[in-house]
Amino acid sequence: MGQYRDIMTIKWPDNWPETWGTITAWVVAGICILVICILLTFPYGMLQARLVAELTRATGMDVRVADWSMGMPLSLEWRNVTLSKPNLTQIEMAVLEAKLGVLKALGGTLGLDVVIQLDATSSRTSLAKGTLTASSFSLSGPMTIKGQFQQVDLSKILRRYVTKGTLNGDFSHRVTSGESTAFLEGEGTWTAEATDLAIDQIPLGNGRTLSLTFSSVSAGLSCRDLLCEVTHMKGEGIDGSFTGEGRITLQQPMQSSQLALTVTVVPGPGFASKAGSLGLPAPPPGTPMTVKIVGTLAQARIAL
Repeated sequence: MGQYRDIMTIKWPDNWPETWGTITAWVVAGICILVICILLTFPYGMLQARLVAELTRATGMDVRVADWSMGMPLSLEWRNVTLSKPNLTQIEMAVLEAKLGVLKALGGTLGLDVVIQLDATSSRTSLAKGTLTASSFSLSGPMTIKGQFQQVDLSKILRRYVTKGTLNGDFSHRVTSGESTAFLEGEGTWTAEATDLAIDQIPLGNGRTLSLTFSSVSAGLSCRDLLCEVTHMKGEGIDGSFTGEGRITLQQPMQSSQLALTVTVVPGPGFASKAGSLGLPAPPPGTPMTVKIVGTLAQARIAL
């Protein structure tokens, strides 16, 4: 019995390059139309209001935005943003830009690239930038933030205590839920280094305050479920050097977080003259002494 085998063959049309070119052009055009529709119909106002609400909740401060506008593609730009609260230093940001990831938006998730400029005159200094990724636009599910600080002028953020200093650092934090205080309950790592730092108005009790100057200060935190362990803390300068350890218990608002730090200080030549004028013990330069830093972030106290 004879066997027959069917052989399937594909014959490309003679003008197949032009055909595929046309198909590709229509696909690209369709994608462009879809993106344009998203740009025109995206609820920027709702996103802007939600971001302001989340910033207010996370900081516990009153957030005011003087002006905001839409950018291309899928971005918001706030100008002259102010964070304020009674008895706390007001923080002013010249520009805050949040750019939405188009591909994540098409998939129903949120991806924001955020850039904050404290000084509008320069795009390379006093800059903080990061990325926020969330499973939904409502920020109610798992989310991650990563970012860094670049040449941030600390005197513009902590004017009450810092007269000069430049901050660099990076951070990474993840939470499983965006509800209530869940952002504080996440886990992550934070590292920072300040150079040419001058700290003023350090409260010592009985109306006494101390000022200290350091050429460099660095610190690191490892946080999990409202508790941050100090992984390292050290500094050095004309007033001496120090190392520290301890923990910070996070609370809402952030300024109410509790400090429990133990710092070993080795006084330098600059500290002796300051201690004498304040009636503080003035051991010879190079003699270690231990101090406790307790209280809240807003009202920390130092005990010898």
